[in-house]
Amino acid sequence: MFFLNALAIQAASKVEPSWHKTWPFGPGLEEGFFSVILKGIFILAILGGMAWLLRYLFGPGGPLRDKEFDEPDPEDPANQDKDRREQ
Repeated sequence: MFFLNALAIQAASKVEPSWHKTWPFGPGLEEGFFSVILKGIFILAILGGMAWLLRYLFGPGGPLRDKEFDEPDPEDPANQDKDRREQ
């Protein structure tokens, strides 16, 4: 069993991985300053898009938002004073 493990490790160490050359979230700063800035902008764009989508879906008037959240709170003292003034 040890021989097979050693053979597998040796075979795997001979192959250079090529996915790290195209992966946008590589470690370190060896690509240069502008590459790091572009990666940051890319990550911000992804997170901003996710935040916008969640805001659209669950924000005020959103299609997946519970309608009870858009109604005024019946226990709010400010709303009770307003109701008394209207009567």
